[in-house]
Amino acid sequence: MFERQMHFIETGCVCINKTGEPICGDFFRLFENKDKKVFVLSDGLGSGVKANILSTLTATILGTMLSHDIPLDECVGTVAASLPICRTRKLAYSTFTVLQLERNVAHLVQYDNPSAIVMRNGKRLVYETQVRFVGEKEIHESSVPLQENDILVLMTDGVTNAGIGKLAENGWGTNDLAEFLERLEANELSAPRIAARIADGCKVLSENSLDDDTSVLVVKIRSRQVVNMMVGPPENKNEDDSIMNLFFSKNGIRVVCGGSTAHAVSKYMNKPLRMLSDSSGGNVPYMSQMDGVDYVTEGILTLKKVLELCTAYLEDPMILLDLCRETDAASQLAVLLIERATDINIYFGMAANVSHEGTEIDFDTKLALIKQLEACLNRLQKQIKISFC
Repeated sequence: MFERQMHFIETGCVCINKTGEPICGDFFRLFENKDKKVFVLSDGLGSGVKANILSTLTATILGTMLSHDIPLDECVGTVAASLPICRTRKLAYSTFTVLQLERNVAHLVQYDNPSAIVMRNGKRLVYETQVRFVGEKEIHESSVPLQENDILVLMTDGVTNAGIGKLAENGWGTNDLAEFLERLEANELSAPRIAARIADGCKVLSENSLDDDTSVLVVKIRSRQVVNMMVGPPENKNEDDSIMNLFFSKNGIRVVCGGSTAHAVSKYMNKPLRMLSDSSGGNVPYMSQMDGVDYVTEGILTLKKVLELCTAYLEDPMILLDLCRETDAASQLAVLLIERATDINIYFGMAANVSHEGTEIDFDTKLALIKQLEACLNRLQKQIKISFC
């Protein structure tokens, strides 16, 4: 079992439009209420705008009502009564998978989507399912007590049908997908990476031409990972040692951003800085290396690029697969913040930087950048704390 305060519920979700469609007919949303998290993944009838309306309504109604502890029968009935009728098919239809996390237990409610996969210790976990009818809908319900590093994979049938008539005669069934996850050693990967790898597999099997909207949601119960970032030296130089003492007393991964900050840390630690010649890319300056610090980077240019990459990831989670192959400082920091970090403490130094005099990079610019990065990381469900010094 896991303790909520000691663990992090990490999520990765990829939704890809059917080839040729401007909008995805699948929809995912997370709802939170006190100690309860409700994930809903829905697939609307058909594709395009009509399907998107159906799936959005379904996920929103179900998630809102379930997060307020309204009985499932009433929730499903409300969905059935609320969906607009398709003029062509004379149907109001949307499949769904609901995952409720509460008191260290996963409650699954599944209707016409492929069965969710649960992975434990690198292997597929077989869980019991009860079947009952709500109106005319056959609902599958399960309760699974969770452990650290358990992985839950929810998907629409765009995943299981991937490759039919192309590279997979019978599609990518849940058994095949589970075997893929076992070979992938998914227990060693983050939820965002697993979701991206599954979606990439669907594209490969479909020869990059998806015949249906394709969505996968991965939830992983993992230990927390603190990242401590020092950005700029303290305003009062007399406080350098006290801030350094505080920074290095904290457990977690240590990141130092900025040339003047790195030299101040080097002096405090009495450790030399060594440039990493293979860490430059594009307009991002080289990284450095110092004993006792995990990442040493340039400041404002690198962080600006990190913000761009994290924002791009929110728009297209598939770029994570490309970021993982890059060696420049911004890509490495972006992967650290997206994949590994759960709690991020930023020590923001307010000292003026003489090297920035006469340029557009002033204190307000740096502060605005840090606030934008904070907002972006909040969207990534990270816990952020900024300390001004």
